[in-house]
Amino acid sequence: MRRLARHCVPARSAGLAERLRGWTFWQSASCVCAFSALAGEPDVLAPWPEGKRIAMPRAEGDDLQFHWVASRAELRPGRFGILEPAAQAPDAGSGFDLILVPGLAFDLRGGRLGRGRGFYDRFLSNARGLRVGVCFEDQIVGDVPEEPHDLRMDFVVTPSAISRCGF
Repeated sequence: MRRLARHCVPARSAGLAERLRGWTFWQSASCVCAFSALAGEPDVLAPWPEGKRIAMPRAEGDDLQFHWVASRAELRPGRFGILEPAAQAPDAGSGFDLILVPGLAFDLRGGRLGRGRGFYDRFLSNARGLRVGVCFEDQIVGDVPEEPHDLRMDFVVTPSAISRCGF
């Protein structure tokens, strides 16, 4: 897996956001669980989505708690330097239409390689909604190693394709 050059990220992110927003499941979704992109990750919230309730994660202890936010301006750097909502932002619970999930790598069976702390694994084990891996093409690999607690994605979205994951 080769890393995308930093200067390519904004254009590729825009292409991914456009593909995502043209997707039937996105168009019919009213509440979407999203994430703040780290360096090298796709930013699907630029521009901020219109007509959707957006829930963003906040690291609290070893878990992610999702809160409703109305704009990027409501986000501040959190414990790991990642933009997140304030603790007093409205709690979003655990039921969503779409759950957008970042990762270091994905396979087309829905496997996901995270950053190793298990935040998303714990969250996804109790969350309800369509799990959607969001990445660039170079993050698609043949096979992601799985552990018993790993949950597969239902779809993986890249700038060039939306893939329904096979089991």
